[in-house]
Amino acid sequence: MGRVVLTATVLPLAFLLPALPAYAGVAEREPPAAVLWLLVVGIAALSWVMACRRWWLPLAIWVPAALFISSLIADFADPVLGLAVREELGLGYIFQADLAGALVLVLPLMLANIHFSRRY
Repeated sequence: MGRVVLTATVLPLAFLLPALPAYAGVAEREPPAAVLWLLVVGIAALSWVMACRRWWLPLAIWVPAALFISSLIADFADPVLGLAVREELGLGYIFQADLAGALVLVLPLMLANIHFSRRY
């Protein structure tokens, strides 16, 4: 009975495991996966609101987002640092970071294009 209660208590919290930061050498420098996904949602919402005002305003978000994502991807491409990140955080984290980075780069441009094509 005790094992069933423990499983019922811990199992719903299992989705938080990928989002928990790993407290090790290189992993401290990398943002947690949950932060990356919150960044995607925040940039999408901000881009949508800005595109409703002026079609070109999401382009102002794109430049700093592109610089942030390029610095994150550059860490993964480094032969020493990238290997350490792969060992500590795993390939799942790198996949999530790449996917979140691609969405951060595409969403402002996509929303600017949608609102531009509706108005002109």
